[in-house]
Amino acid sequence: MDGQDAETGRLIRQVRKRAGKTLAVVARDCDCTVSFLSKLETGHTQASLNMLHRIAHALGVNIRTLVPTQAGGASRIVRAGTRRFLAAPHIRGGDGIRLEMLSGQGGEDVFQVNLHHVAPGGRSDGQIVHDGDEFIFVLAGEIDLELGPETHRLGAGDAAFFPSREPHGYSNPGSGEAVVLWLNSPPTY
Repeated sequence: MDGQDAETGRLIRQVRKRAGKTLAVVARDCDCTVSFLSKLETGHTQASLNMLHRIAHALGVNIRTLVPTQAGGASRIVRAGTRRFLAAPHIRGGDGIRLEMLSGQGGEDVFQVNLHHVAPGGRSDGQIVHDGDEFIFVLAGEIDLELGPETHRLGAGDAAFFPSREPHGYSNPGSGEAVVLWLNSPPTY
């Protein structure tokens, strides 16, 4: 594991202790084992984005609280060559997804914008549910957007808007990379 794993684990432990919750309570609330959560807190394992959402929900915080950020304040300008990518370990290896952060990470932001780069066969780790609303616009390729029990095939130029409380996930059924502009309000991480 790398330093980012250890920092994520340290942040989870810090927030959990500040909330006065035991490993057992958080593990139960996010449907994982105490062993997994302990290994995560010590940087000996990785969590999927879905699991980070569940842990954040169990701790009553936004996922961005649990993810290490770059030093410095929020910026109104995010240059092409300096954008941060969120990939493994925060999105479990093998999922084929990288998130390119287009918006700043200021604590007062009312929305967050990312480019989701989804490799052929790449997929989210199941469906997630959280507070807020989402808007997506497919820039390239195609994705299967899962909204509850329904699956919608979206291609370049297609868009979707849905409440984040609706279970949602996605995958790339195509043979090329899919690129999706994704807006969350409020910021998810």
